[in-house]
Amino acid sequence: MNKTALTMGISLLAGFAAAAIVFNATRNVAEQPALMSTDPGIYFDQSAATEDRIRALEEAVAQERNARMLLEEELQALYAEIEELAGGGGLVAGPQAIEGRVASEQFQEFRRRRSAATGEDRAERLVEAGFTPDRAEWILTRESELQMEQMQAVFEARQTGERPDPSALDPDRSLRQEIGDVEYEQYLEASGRPTSVAVGAVLESSPGQRAGLEPGDEIVAYGGERVFSYSDLAEATMGRESGQSVVVDIVRDGVPMQIVVDSGPIGISNRGFALGVRR
Repeated sequence: MNKTALTMGISLLAGFAAAAIVFNATRNVAEQPALMSTDPGIYFDQSAATEDRIRALEEAVAQERNARMLLEEELQALYAEIEELAGGGGLVAGPQAIEGRVASEQFQEFRRRRSAATGEDRAERLVEAGFTPDRAEWILTRESELQMEQMQAVFEARQTGERPDPSALDPDRSLRQEIGDVEYEQYLEASGRPTSVAVGAVLESSPGQRAGLEPGDEIVAYGGERVFSYSDLAEATMGRESGQSVVVDIVRDGVPMQIVVDSGPIGISNRGFALGVRR
């Protein structure tokens, strides 16, 4: 098969798949009417009261964060599938083809974990990850309770006009605070979600490049704070004043190490990173 034609085919597949992911993520959020405003323009309605605008913005930020986490995970799985297509089509050979097959296996495992939707299946995966059956059941129950509390908080805020508790708008973060980082990492693994920030690309002349960060590195902590996703990392960097030096814990080829970066955006993206498979 002509390599150019195959490359174009893969690119088209990536485009269609990415569009489908965005559509599904949007549809999943839209199916929760208690969480979404019927008029997105309210977030920018200059005639609305300041308190109303702040409250609406807080709700929008919480919803966007949850949707972004889902999209991030789906995109990583998509990169893995594209790697397999490229490896099987003769575009790459040798070690890269092997990486493509490994990526495909990881992609299938990711799909399997995400497809199991029953509470019993999820409980089994939590037990496999190291939780006792009682603890696994408690986590699933608490997960549902926190999601319900989020819906109730948004509903009551719109009924009373009072600003909701920010913690109630982020059930995932609340669960992390309640069970701690060690169990939260087990929980993420059992759910098939990332447990570190995968560096797919490092921007030129960025603090990350100056500090020696490389594509394929995994960021696990920023300034001593454990980070599990790009959202966590973004919040950690925003919490620092400019002009500071920050220690960043990373894992490179399985070896833990530390680098020091300037505070502020590190200058990385997850583009081209396939579920931990380094290029």
